[in-house]
Amino acid sequence: MKVTLASVTFISIAGSFIGCGGTDSSPTLIDVEAYMDGEVLLGVDDGFDGVRLMELRTDFDFDTIGTIDELGIAHLQLDGGRNVRDTIATLINDHRVRFAEPNYIYKSSGRGDPYRSYQWNLDQIGTEEANRVTDGSGTIVAVLDTGVSNGPDGIAELLGGWDFYENNSDSSDRDGHGTFVAGTIAQNTGNGEGVAGMAPGAAILPVKVMSDQGYGSSEAIANGIVWSVEQGADVINMSLGSAYPSQTIKEACDWAYNRDVVLVAASGNEFAREINYPAGFDSVIAVGATRVDGTRAGYSNTGRGLELVAPGGDLSRDQDQNGYADGVIQETKENGRWTYTFWEGTSMASPHVAAAAAMLKSIGVDDPDEIRDILTATATDGGRSGYDTSYGEGLLNIGAAIEYATGNTVSSPEVEIPEEEPEEEPSVDTIAPTISNVTGFTSGDQFTIEWTTNELSDSYVRFDEYGTYGDADFTTSHTLTFNGDAGMTFVFTVVSKDESGNLSEDGKWQISL
Repeated sequence: MKVTLASVTFISIAGSFIGCGGTDSSPTLIDVEAYMDGEVLLGVDDGFDGVRLMELRTDFDFDTIGTIDELGIAHLQLDGGRNVRDTIATLINDHRVRFAEPNYIYKSSGRGDPYRSYQWNLDQIGTEEANRVTDGSGTIVAVLDTGVSNGPDGIAELLGGWDFYENNSDSSDRDGHGTFVAGTIAQNTGNGEGVAGMAPGAAILPVKVMSDQGYGSSEAIANGIVWSVEQGADVINMSLGSAYPSQTIKEACDWAYNRDVVLVAASGNEFAREINYPAGFDSVIAVGATRVDGTRAGYSNTGRGLELVAPGGDLSRDQDQNGYADGVIQETKENGRWTYTFWEGTSMASPHVAAAAAMLKSIGVDDPDEIRDILTATATDGGRSGYDTSYGEGLLNIGAAIEYATGNTVSSPEVEIPEEEPEEEPSVDTIAPTISNVTGFTSGDQFTIEWTTNELSDSYVRFDEYGTYGDADFTTSHTLTFNGDAGMTFVFTVVSKDESGNLSEDGKWQISL
């Protein structure tokens, strides 16, 4: 299956372009995410008995691609180029429908034992001390990602997986991201090759929910969560995310959590003051990233709901002065070749916490709430004293967590996190971009809106009647083109968001046939 970004085809215009008003004094931006063209996810009210779905198919004329029976969710295909958002607006008013949403596209949240000495990440959180008690044996960790492949260093127990992106049994990884993540959890250790993993005794269940380019849909992720639970997963790692809180994924996470599965996800790498989803759901442990010195990596998203930070790396620095950039090192496949490489990101941080959860599971701590409480209670405090939105409860300390759970002294390391350097904090930019030169022109059944900003910003247009559409590419020259039927007048506001999340609006404007 190829991902096609949703096309904006709801209106057309020709004629005049007239300014008509000022700027809202408290602007808000509906977050715009890419989604699968012509697809809708539908929650059917009061369960999933087949009858309601058949009625809805007849009444609204759509085809069913598939269903997630355990959650009462149908995956719909719209015929004839019907608009996704217009269809959703109609469906949600029907009493049989619990919710309707686009099939949003999610992306991976990270990049870039002779080599064990380079694994500062394992030393930072007390892995060797914890491994004297457990290596995670007897547990299954599902890695929802780009797939997992087994390299020369490899993973001792790699189970048979499934590809929910292409819907087949080939869960191999042609991107490298999922293999890297899985290696952090359970890379072969003590085998005289390469690098080590945190919980090398754990079995890895590869669940491919993203393409070879690192993008996947909410429907694939939800199916992957349900399937993982049915295959016996104890822990699910999701080094992926989106700013959009998909109800489909939330219900899948809640369903898994209620079956005693620990869910862990990356907070995201957008320098943002809000964490991504699924990390932002209550049933999921949200993980941010740290550098070698234990301070938060500047790219790591912060905000309410962040619970822990773990090693994610910072390729712009060499704080340990070993001659290499301070990424997390792991075995993976790059450009078709097996290699050991340094990457950074909250994608790299999340599997540390997933491995820690597996290690606690392996010594008999089964309840997800208890695992969460142990990990947060034993974390090394960072930032302001106590909980804060930059570090959550603090830096993961698996050595201390195992000691807490077993009563055995494991001599976990004392980590003192220094004050963050001011330039690492993205929130210092509180000035919104300036919007200027708003113009528009038409051509046949298309119209184009253009404007400029004084700094790099996203491009959005919010139509009074149709909602917000836009482009997430940061630039200073903004151009958006729309298609549709002539003969109408549209009122809209131009919106731009800079890299620190500051918002500006300009309008309202009107364009007419």
